[in-house]
Amino acid sequence: MAARIDLTLRIILANPPSGVVFAKHDAKSRPIDPVRAADGDLSFDIPIALTPTPEGPRPGGGFVRADSRGRFVYIASGQAAGDVQAAGQRRIKIYLRDLPPGVIAGDILQATIAGRAEDGGAAFATVPLLSGWSRVRP
Repeated sequence: MAARIDLTLRIILANPPSGVVFAKHDAKSRPIDPVRAADGDLSFDIPIALTPTPEGPRPGGGFVRADSRGRFVYIASGQAAGDVQAAGQRRIKIYLRDLPPGVIAGDILQATIAGRAEDGGAAFATVPLLSGWSRVRP
């Protein structure tokens, strides 16, 4: 069986609401690398490892979680992102499906999601990819 592959997921939050703090969440629900949205998109780099299994590569690492629907990562906002002044908190769940085949160690896979919900606040819950996973140069 092949060795584990360490790579980076780059998640772009398109058009997040200005002034809201966002952070990636580690597997212990701690906010990591919080940033306050201004004008423009936000980008989060999340290290993961793909472990070969008979069913195909399994994402894992310190940011990856799993439920009955698959493996995923969280991007948090508001209080969940460490902003104690925020009125509330939300989390975006991004499932790690359809990662491209043939990735190698050191690859960066990028996808874009909506950063804003229909109510104008920070996106939350399971958010579909606006663009599928693609390889980008480091």
